[in-house]
Amino acid sequence: MDPSAITRFLDEVMETPQVHGAILIDFQSGLCLGAAGKAREDDAPQLAVASREACDQEGVGVVQVRGARVVLRRGAKVLVGVFKDA
Repeated sequence: MDPSAITRFLDEVMETPQVHGAILIDFQSGLCLGAAGKAREDDAPQLAVASREACDQEGVGVVQVRGARVVLRRGAKVLVGVFKDA
């Protein structure tokens, strides 16, 4: 995956009102592909595991991490986490 494309994607997400962090995770490995704002690289494994139970059949779910509400969206190969106020 192109690092500049990941950076552009995270920058776009961070421009959304009330978003305080964003993370892109390789769903299979749980490794962080990129993080911005309140999101940290070491959140990736926890979010990947949590998404397996939190996400519905559409691949959408919400979890709490470090006092923030994280909206998850799972795709075929990646997981996106968007950090919002709890």
